[in-house]
Amino acid sequence: MKIVHFSDTHLGYSDYSRFDSESAINKRENDVYGVFKEIVDYIIKTKPDLVIHAGDLFDSIRPSNRAISVALEQISRLSKEHIPTVIIAGNHSTPRQKSADTIFKILQYFPDVYPVFGGKYEKLKIGECAIHAIPHSYSDEDLQESIKKLKVDKSFKYNVMVAHTAIRGVDEASWGEFKEQTIPASALKSNFDYIALGHYHKFLKIKDNAYYCSSPERFSFNEVKDKKGFLEVTLSDFSVKHIPTNARDMKVFEPIDCEKLSASEVLDKLETMVSGNTDGKIIKVIFDNIPRHVHSSLDLEKIRQIMSGILHYEPVYNWKFDENNNISSSQIGSINEEFENYLQKLELELKELEEIKTLGNEYLSRVIEEDA
Repeated sequence: MKIVHFSDTHLGYSDYSRFDSESAINKRENDVYGVFKEIVDYIIKTKPDLVIHAGDLFDSIRPSNRAISVALEQISRLSKEHIPTVIIAGNHSTPRQKSADTIFKILQYFPDVYPVFGGKYEKLKIGECAIHAIPHSYSDEDLQESIKKLKVDKSFKYNVMVAHTAIRGVDEASWGEFKEQTIPASALKSNFDYIALGHYHKFLKIKDNAYYCSSPERFSFNEVKDKKGFLEVTLSDFSVKHIPTNARDMKVFEPIDCEKLSASEVLDKLETMVSGNTDGKIIKVIFDNIPRHVHSSLDLEKIRQIMSGILHYEPVYNWKFDENNNISSSQIGSINEEFENYLQKLELELKELEEIKTLGNEYLSRVIEEDA
């Protein structure tokens, strides 16, 4: 039996205020649609016995009309090919309240498509396979009840578990994300033929029979080095193959030490470093030990020219401090600088600090670009 396992497609995701000149669609939004279609093309070409989408089909509880249209178009292709497809709801696709409606109800009307979105364990029977599905739950109590119901059905040749969750006790398999739920590693029982996990965006083996497949696209600089794609799993002789997708490249360059450099020397270093490495990419450049007066003298037009081929450029400025541990200039910095200085005064976890800093700088950059 052959399974294609993919997850965390986040249809409708968009970022960076960069738009395609012909379609006028956000380029990052187009990226997630592109890799989604790429996976469906592969499935139709190879015709596996079962397809599993392990959660976060959409990026939000109320996806846009375009995101819904893309999802239905591609899922209908699988339905027409009579390829059994299980799709469970993740935390991005589950309303906070049980009374709220969900877009997943539409998927019930496609033949051979099996959406699981009720917040509780469901067992599906597809040919020789029993699918034990745990979607994102409405409460920890519901999740615990679902875990208790996990039991291999020996009347089936194969038993496959699918869940959208972090794994308790495995630090790497967690985002620390809002509404994240966790299950104990003990719930991943060895007598399941395969356990398809979603939520964590990295390709990761948890146990011999349990895998995160990775997201097919990158969504943050935390994923810059991750292999992006999906899994092709064969149960008869148990093999797992990671199939890469054409995810957009992200790159974080080595920091530039600016302590003894003039503004023009800093830009010379920047230009040499990124030359030939920026086309269509999302990049981050770190400027270490940069004095405020050097930063304020940087030629912004020159930077725009250097970065003209990229999709998004994110600078990070680590200021030079004097012997009293004060920033080596009393002048007020840019709005991005003052925002980052403010965040440093808050008692935040490092991961939370980086996420808020990235998001805040992104919003501020959008406003500055729009006003320019």
